[in-house]
Amino acid sequence: MSSGRAAALAVLLLAGQAGAQAVTKVAPEPERRPALDFEAELATAAYPKAAGPNVAVHVPAGFDARAPLQLVVYVHGLRGCLPVLLGEGERRCNEQAAPQPGWDLGAHHDDAATNTVFVVPRLIYDRRGGQPGAFGKPGGFRAFVGELLAGPLSARLGRSYTLDDLAGVTLVAHSAGYETALAILEHGEVAALVRAVVLLDALYAFEDRYARYALAHAQDGLRLVVIHLRDGRPARAGARLERRLRQELGTQRVVTSDATGLRAAVAAHPFVFAEGRPPHGRVPSHHLAEVLSGLGLPPRAGPAATRQ
Repeated sequence: MSSGRAAALAVLLLAGQAGAQAVTKVAPEPERRPALDFEAELATAAYPKAAGPNVAVHVPAGFDARAPLQLVVYVHGLRGCLPVLLGEGERRCNEQAAPQPGWDLGAHHDDAATNTVFVVPRLIYDRRGGQPGAFGKPGGFRAFVGELLAGPLSARLGRSYTLDDLAGVTLVAHSAGYETALAILEHGEVAALVRAVVLLDALYAFEDRYARYALAHAQDGLRLVVIHLRDGRPARAGARLERRLRQELGTQRVVTSDATGLRAAVAAHPFVFAEGRPPHGRVPSHHLAEVLSGLGLPPRAGPAATRQ
C-alpha cells in the first residue's frame, strides 16, 4: 500500500472513531440527585387548620427527576405522625407524647429501588375512626397532590411539575388508614392515576366497597395487595374480599401467598392476599419494600440497600 493511501486510511479510521465517540455522547445522562427530605404545610391537606407541617416527602438518592413522575402515598394509622414515621432513632409525635422508635419508612421505601417519590400526608393523630378530613370531599386528594407538585416539590427539585406530569400513584395504607384510603379512591378524583392499592393489615371494614372499586378498575390494570396478620379483623375481612374477587376474576388473577413468596406473587398476579409477619406495628417495615419492588414500578439506578 502506498504511503498516500495508508495516510488516507488512517484519517478515515480516526474520523470513524471520533464519530462513534460523538454518537456515544448524544444521549444525556439521567439527572441523579442525592436523597432529599422535607416537610410542607399545604392549604389542601386533609387537616389544613392544624398547626405545623401536614405532609412529609422523601426523594431517594439516585432519583431521576426527568423520568415520568410516580408517587407512593402512605396513609398512616391511629398512632402515626410524621416525625416517627419518617424518623430514625427515638422520636416523639409531640412534646407531650412518649418517645418511641422511628419507623424510618423512607429507608424501607428506598430498599425497593424504585424511581418513586414517597409522600406521607398528616392525618389525625391518636384519635379513633380514621377520619379522612378534606380527603373525603370530592376532588380533595387531587387538589392536595396538585398543590404538592406545583408548589414544594417543584421548588425542591428545581423543575416545574403539574398533575399532567404525574404518571401514577401507588396508594399504601396501614392500620386505620384504610378509611382514608377508601375515601381517596371513591372521592379523590384520581382513579385514572391510581396504579396500585396496598393494604398493610388495614382492611378492618368496607370490604364490599373495596371490592366494587377493584372490580370497576380491574380491566384498567389496577393492582391490589392485601396483607393481614393471622386471626385479626383484617384477616377475616380480607378473606371475604378475596372470595368476592376470586368469584368475579378467577383464580389466575386472584391468589393467596405466604410471607416468603409475597414478592414473587405480587410480580406475577394483579390481586394478591397474603399473611404478613407480625407485629402489627412492624408490618410496613417488614413488607413495604418487597411489595413495591414487585409492583413493576420504574427502577432507580444503583443497587437497593440491604436491610436485615
